[in-house]
Amino acid sequence: MTQHSALPEDGTTHLPIAPKAALRDLYRVARRLHFTDPYAPARLTRIADQAEYFLHAWPADEWPQALHSGQILPSRAVLLAWVAAAKREASIATVPWSYACWQRVTTILLAALAPFT
Repeated sequence: MTQHSALPEDGTTHLPIAPKAALRDLYRVARRLHFTDPYAPARLTRIADQAEYFLHAWPADEWPQALHSGQILPSRAVLLAWVAAAKREASIATVPWSYACWQRVTTILLAALAPFT
């Protein structure tokens, strides 16, 4: 049986999927999430966790300087701050989850993920 968590012999780590594709998929999942869905705050928190992982794991030398339309891409630090803000807001959400709270968290998270769509 192969161990998938073992590092390659050269010591490098390789992401299983391209970070841009993963972030695009997270964007799509977050867009489909509705505030009345079961566990919506936890699901948004998990999406933010995954986005944070892929933003951190993206190799610095492969970080794009501009979007496909030529717009300047926000820095990784800015995107990570937005993701952290969304994660913080989702984690302190009260039950029942209000539409206003869901809208605030979703807007912040989608703003961080939108450049990769």
